[in-house]
Amino acid sequence: MTNAPTQVVVFCPLPPKPNGIADYFAEQIPYFSRTTKVTVVIENEHPEPTGIASNVTILRLEEYMWQQAELSAVPHIYHVGNNPDTQYMLPVLLSKPGLVVVHDLNLHYLIDLTNLSLGDKKGYELALVNNYGQAGATIGKQLAQYGWKGQFMPHELMMNASIITAAERILVHSQYSADKIAALGQRNVCVVPHHFSPAARHYQSKLKMQYRGELGLPGNKPVITSMGFIAKAKQIKSVLKALAELKQKGIEFTYVLAGKCKPHEYDVYQDIADSGLADNVVVTGFLDEDAFFKYMLASDFIVNLRYPTGGESSGTLTRAMGMGLCCVVVNIGPFGELPNDCAVKLNWDENFNSNLCNELEKLITDKHYRVTFGKNAQKWVERTHNIALTTNAYLAEAAKLSDRTALASKALNNNINTYLTEHDVLHWKNAHSPLAEKSNLWWQANTVPINQPSVLSISKDQSHQVFVLTSLFRYSEEQIAQLNTPETSNKQYDNTFSLAVVDVSLNDIVYSPVKWLANANKHIEIGGRLVLSLEIPEGARSEYKIDRASITHYIEAAGFTVINTVAGPLDIDMNTTCYLTTERWVFTAIKRSWMVNTNPEQYNNGASELTWLYNNTYGTSESASNNEGSKGTEDA
Repeated sequence: MTNAPTQVVVFCPLPPKPNGIADYFAEQIPYFSRTTKVTVVIENEHPEPTGIASNVTILRLEEYMWQQAELSAVPHIYHVGNNPDTQYMLPVLLSKPGLVVVHDLNLHYLIDLTNLSLGDKKGYELALVNNYGQAGATIGKQLAQYGWKGQFMPHELMMNASIITAAERILVHSQYSADKIAALGQRNVCVVPHHFSPAARHYQSKLKMQYRGELGLPGNKPVITSMGFIAKAKQIKSVLKALAELKQKGIEFTYVLAGKCKPHEYDVYQDIADSGLADNVVVTGFLDEDAFFKYMLASDFIVNLRYPTGGESSGTLTRAMGMGLCCVVVNIGPFGELPNDCAVKLNWDENFNSNLCNELEKLITDKHYRVTFGKNAQKWVERTHNIALTTNAYLAEAAKLSDRTALASKALNNNINTYLTEHDVLHWKNAHSPLAEKSNLWWQANTVPINQPSVLSISKDQSHQVFVLTSLFRYSEEQIAQLNTPETSNKQYDNTFSLAVVDVSLNDIVYSPVKWLANANKHIEIGGRLVLSLEIPEGARSEYKIDRASITHYIEAAGFTVINTVAGPLDIDMNTTCYLTTERWVFTAIKRSWMVNTNPEQYNNGASELTWLYNNTYGTSESASNNEGSKGTEDA
């Protein structure tokens, strides 16, 4: 492979962690190592990795932080899943852009682990704001005041925006996930199928009865298996209900739940008892790889249902199909992309349960029916999920990374704002009077930090504003980009800014305050600072409320959190002969989200209207898979 990087840093758990992503990447490492030096970063408390070649460098997170400056030019790959094992990498991922492999589109549980699960309600509320703007703030307030967290909230609110927008490039296993991410404005999305496990080739379907004997499974009954974590979304209850009906018809079978239970989420044993299938169901608990493959090949077919889906893919499904097994899936999300002749795909509708029962009966009683699906699936996987091709695609994407962000040598970058002293401001004012009297509130109140890497200046009087930014706040002209107010929504820059200083008249924004502020939002990075200075002319009018409290609400509806407001002038000279005819309001805010409510409550104009602003302008739009447009799968 000619375009592979010479080295990569990969954040991912490794075996013996009981995690599908760990197994997935461990299988890729030998193929990466053919052309590329691999450094893997694991969490500090990770058990000692097993089965990893000696030419692979393994660093714990603490060790990585000490060496980050030396590794800053090396492409970084992050494997993110909706589980605790990928939580450790989030602070680095959010500070150091790289290639993010999104194994689960829904990351609500992962984000929850960093705040709400630790009792940090404020942190959870902030995460909601970051992802959903003012709407997220409303949900956060409901949680704080009433302890209300809707039953479907973890499924409907995917909480993935911060990770998607922090990534330079995204890699997913399905077009479904690629389309969802592209809708959030991330243009650098590549679809790479989940590879078929090389380890599967060590096991043979012709040894089915031998494997059944080893595992204590009956040789004279059909064996149906659901593999992976036993979670509520796997629709095990529906399968048990259908099988109970078949048992009443006199149909014999054994149903194997080959995976680890999640008792805090779903009591599968109660459902087994309620269905009257205690003598028909085997629950294995967590399986090592050898037992995993043997249970799979001991089966006649696999039931791999997911509803609702968080956009996750299933490594189990790829393995089962690649080994020639018929699989039953719900026809949604990534599973809907499977060829119709390669899996039994059930629509999620009012007939789902009856259709499931009918298909299970047909698969149990009609060997030719299930074998036909299995053979078609095996041929498709062999053609489209070759691990050499998929790992080459990973490295090709990593080679496109351009970020060289170096974190502080022993800690993550923290955006700590530094300000001038009051003496500095007064000294500058005295040295530059009377020029300093012009539009002075925003700088006299010392609202502008002095240590930001880039500044966007929005003003009709750019010469004055740039003069203040350079002369007082010590920014160079090269750091300052300029927009005149009427051009705010038209002129585009190739990047966003960590600071925007806006000095305009209230009349400039009254026609549509949130829309105007949303245009400013587009130019500011997440966590960036907005300093908004409004001249308040006499007789300003609008169809909307334009008092200071309402302007604060509009700023927050546009994706910001207001942290300070100043009204002035701050100083009034009783000896002056000039009479003040206007006042100014200055708002200091932090950008929290790309989500904007374009119809806030203060408009008195019906329901909220949410708009997602993010649009990654770096590079070109991509959505590619390796062979024949095939889509892949992965378990979390």
